[in-house]
Amino acid sequence: MEDRSNAPATVLIVDDDPGARLLLGTALELAGFRVQTAADGASALAQFHADPADCVIVDVVMPGMSGFDVCAALREQPDCWHVPILMQTSLDDIESVNRAYNAGATDFSTKGINPMLLAQRVKFLVRAKQTQDRLRESEARVRYLAFYDPLTSLPNRQRLLQILEQQVLWALPRQRGIAVMMIDVDNFSRINDTQGPSVGDGVLKEVAARLQRCLREGHRAAGEEDAHRDLSDCVARPGGDEFAVALPGIESTEDALAVARRMQAALAEPCAVAGQEIPLSATIGISLFPGDAGNAEALLKNADAAMHHAKRAGRGGLEPFKRSISTRAARHLSLEADLCKALDRGEFALHYQPRLRLTDLVVEGVEALLRWRHPQRGWVPPDDFIPLAEQTGLIVDIGDWVLREACSQARRWREDGGPDWRVAVNVSGVQFRDGTLISRVTRALAHADIGAQALELEFTEGTLIEYSSAVSKALKALKDLGVATALDDFGTGYCSMSYLRHFPVDTLKIDRSFVRDIGAKSAGNAPLVDAIIAMARSLGLATVAEGVETDAQWHYLRMRGANQAQGYLFCRPQAVAELERWHADWLHSDRLRAAGVASVA
Repeated sequence: MEDRSNAPATVLIVDDDPGARLLLGTALELAGFRVQTAADGASALAQFHADPADCVIVDVVMPGMSGFDVCAALREQPDCWHVPILMQTSLDDIESVNRAYNAGATDFSTKGINPMLLAQRVKFLVRAKQTQDRLRESEARVRYLAFYDPLTSLPNRQRLLQILEQQVLWALPRQRGIAVMMIDVDNFSRINDTQGPSVGDGVLKEVAARLQRCLREGHRAAGEEDAHRDLSDCVARPGGDEFAVALPGIESTEDALAVARRMQAALAEPCAVAGQEIPLSATIGISLFPGDAGNAEALLKNADAAMHHAKRAGRGGLEPFKRSISTRAARHLSLEADLCKALDRGEFALHYQPRLRLTDLVVEGVEALLRWRHPQRGWVPPDDFIPLAEQTGLIVDIGDWVLREACSQARRWREDGGPDWRVAVNVSGVQFRDGTLISRVTRALAHADIGAQALELEFTEGTLIEYSSAVSKALKALKDLGVATALDDFGTGYCSMSYLRHFPVDTLKIDRSFVRDIGAKSAGNAPLVDAIIAMARSLGLATVAEGVETDAQWHYLRMRGANQAQGYLFCRPQAVAELERWHADWLHSDRLRAAGVASVA
C-alpha cells in the first residue's frame, strides 16, 4: 500500500449536487486537504474501497442510496470503522439527526453552513482521528509485546506457556507426548560484550531463524481438531540468550534427542553478522510430557534445570531431564526454612535507589529494595528468595516489615533535617490478596508519624491482572488515604489504556528492557518507550524510567517528556549511610549542574 504518512489528509465528499461538491471541495483544498468526490452512494463505496479517506462528508438526501444507507454501508468496511463521517442535510428534525447517529455518523450539520467553517470542523475531526489512530497503534504495540519478543518476533515466555497449556490439553486425553527444549546460546554474553549489542542482536535473530528452519516442516500433531491451533512445533524466546522449543507428538527421549542434535548442528555453522564470522554453539535441556512433568510451567522448569545442568558440564551439552537434577528443589526447601527465620533473626535490610526528576536531575524520591544477608550464604539474590516468599506466603509478614522500616526511614530523614523524599515500596500480589494491606499501610504510617504523601506503593502488571478485584478495592482505599501508587515494569505484561482507566494508579514505570533499547538500535529511537510515555500522558499519569545506564538514555527520556529516572547511571541501590554520602556528593556534581543549566536554558 502507498505510504501516505506525510501526505495531506483525504476527504471524500458524497453529494449528488455538483455545485455543492465544487464549493465544499474548493474550501477543503484551500484548508490543505486532498479531496475526492462521488455523486452517489455506489460510487462512494467503490471510491472508498479503492482509496480509503480520512474523513467522509455525506449528503443525506440523494437518489438511490440515501446518506443513511451510505453511512451504514461504509461502517461495514473494516477500513472505515474509525473514520469520521459527517452527514449534511437540509432536514432539521430530530429524527433525522438520530437516524444519522444510528447509521454510524460521527457528526451532523445542516446544509448552508459556511464551507470555510465546515472545513475547520473537518480539521478537528481528522485531528481527533489521527490522535486515536496513534493511541490504537500504541496499544496494539504494547499488546503485541506482552506476548512476543520484539527482536525476533517469536513468542515470549508468557505466550509459550499459553501454547504449552493448549498442547497439554490436547495430549492428555490422547496419551500423547510433548517434548520441551530450553536452548542456551553458549558464551553469548562474551559475544555481546566484545562485539557490541548490535552484533549480539544479529546473532539472536540468526539463531531464531535457524531454529525455525529445524522444525518439522508443516508438522501438525496427528489427530488434532481444527480448534487446536497451537499444536504445530513452536520456537519461542523466553528471554535473554535462551530459546525454547515445544514439539507436540514427540513420544520418546530418543526422538527428542534426534531433533535436539539437528538443532545443535544447525547452530554450529558459523554466523556471519555485520561482516564478521562468529562461531556458535548451544546447550540444550529436554523435558518430556507426561513422564517428566504434567503441566506447562513444570515442563519449562524441568527443561531449564536440565539445560543448566548441561551447562555445568561445558558448552555444547545436551541433557534430558532426570529426577536427580531436582536437587535444586532440595536447595529451595533449605532456603525456605532459613527464610522463615530470617525476619526474627534480623537478617533483612533495605537498600535505596534514588529517583531523579529528569528536567534537572534533582532527587525526588527513593525506591526501597529488600536485601537478605544469610549468615552462611551471604547476600541472597532477590530473584532467589522473593518468589519463594510469595509462594509460601511469608511475603505478607516480610512486606509488613518493609513498610514499617521504609516509613520509619522517611521519618528519620525528616527529623534529621534531611531530604523530604517520597519512599516507594514494592508490594506483591499476595499482599493484595491477603486483604490486610490497607490496615498494614495505615499502621506503618501511624507508627512512623508521617503523612501518606511520603509513601508510594509499586506493583506489577501481573499483580494488576491476576488480582484485579482485590487490587481495584485496595487502590481506591489508598487513593482516599493519600498514598501514591505506581505500576512497575510497565510493558512486560498487558494492560491496555481502557484497562488502566479502571485503576487509579498515579505512575507508570517503564521497564528497563525497553529503556535498554534506547540508542542500541533503530537510530536511537525507542517506539515502545515513546508509546508508553504518550499513553501515560493521555491518562494523566507520571512516568519513571527504570534501568537508565547511559547519558544517551536519560537525554532521550528527558526530550520525550518522561518525569523521572532511576538507574546505575546515577546511583546503584545502597544502604542508608552510603546513599546519604552519594547524595551529598551528587548535590555538587558536574552532571547535576549541567542538567540544571540545560533545564533553565
